[in-house]
Amino acid sequence: MTASFRTSPTDPDPGRHEKLAKELLRAFQDGDTETARTLLGRHAGLRSLLDDPLFPFDAPAIVHFAALEDTAVLDVLLESGADPNRRSGWWAGGFHALHCASGPAAERLLAAGAVPDACAAAHLDRPDLLARMIEVNQARVHERGGDGQTPLHFARSRAVADLLLEAGADADARDVDHRSAPAQWMLDRRRGRGRYDLAAYLVERGATADIFLAAALGLADRVRDLLADPSRLDLRTTQGEYAEQPPSSYHIYMWTIGPDLSPLQVAARFEQPAVLEVMHAVASPRQRLLAALAEADSDEAHGLLGAHPDLLARLEPADARLLPEAGWAGNTRAVELMLDLGFDPLAIGPQGGTVLHCAAWEGAAACVEVILRHAAAPSLVESRDVKYGATPLGWCCHGSRHGPRGDHAAVARRLLEAGARPDPDPGDASDEVRAVIGAWTRSG
Repeated sequence: MTASFRTSPTDPDPGRHEKLAKELLRAFQDGDTETARTLLGRHAGLRSLLDDPLFPFDAPAIVHFAALEDTAVLDVLLESGADPNRRSGWWAGGFHALHCASGPAAERLLAAGAVPDACAAAHLDRPDLLARMIEVNQARVHERGGDGQTPLHFARSRAVADLLLEAGADADARDVDHRSAPAQWMLDRRRGRGRYDLAAYLVERGATADIFLAAALGLADRVRDLLADPSRLDLRTTQGEYAEQPPSSYHIYMWTIGPDLSPLQVAARFEQPAVLEVMHAVASPRQRLLAALAEADSDEAHGLLGAHPDLLARLEPADARLLPEAGWAGNTRAVELMLDLGFDPLAIGPQGGTVLHCAAWEGAAACVEVILRHAAAPSLVESRDVKYGATPLGWCCHGSRHGPRGDHAAVARRLLEAGARPDPDPGDASDEVRAVIGAWTRSG
């Protein structure tokens, strides 16, 4: 995270102010409420920062920690005078804290004076409150909230969905940032987290279902109709119409389903056997092989290769990115299967990185070990991605601070053992990764 701290022109020591501001920011990031409360109590000038957009997506602290539902930090912020109605400054539509929070976090915000809009009322599952808003002004069903979503995007129950649809809401309305409809937002690849029943209900009520939504929801008949055009099985969740279209970001499937997945993979990951049966009846051997490799289905892959011995040779150049994509997902079994079959470890994938870059970013230690066991050549360990010009160790350092919660310290150690050259200043690496690199540098 990069933050720019405001200082007063008359501040006698702006350097000290920035140092204290960074201490406060780190305390919030670490959940160290005692230090944060002490700093705000001793240095009143720091309170002016509480409503500044210091967090990702131009979010003030109140929105950032509402999304995390971190009630301990929210308590410190509210006690110290943070505005409970301050929105993020995101270009596509600012997020209010009540667009993100639920349960105790939402209760604290409401008690502190947070005022819900129509999107927040839908998110909080308050049809009573939403009905009063619509009674006063029916146009509020089209109101835009965070990311340019409508209230229907935020809906969490049939009662709210029915209320909005009967008042004229568009079931296919697209948000601004991701160009995605409400039902598409309701998926969630994390088990138990999605609003699948509500998404299926919106389809029943007329929402359009593309091949990915139909696959994830298990709508086998809809999938069969869509596969009148078999080329739909070649679509990917973050390619073509689903790719970035600046200033917009990727389609929401990047996050609700996952990056670069085919419809076959989506059906497998969302555990929809009836849909898979429909797809397999139409899919080509190549399409089935790619799905099997991505899902680490060794039996299916070897069965297809046994029936079609030249199938690997007939893969298209773009298919090579399947290996780095598996590294990006930290899918050790898939990476091992593809390397065993002869996939090129230098193939370029997400963000211009190799499979080793991608696994290092994830902190996927087991995956990195498999890669280095197959291909520990300097050409791979010291390769630089085509977008940022960074090595796998550089990706590990950056991922340790900004990526998923992997074992980045173990990854850094293994890369160093394989011949990676450490940077004397590892940038914004985590303290654990810095310690590994520092110890290695001192010992060498």
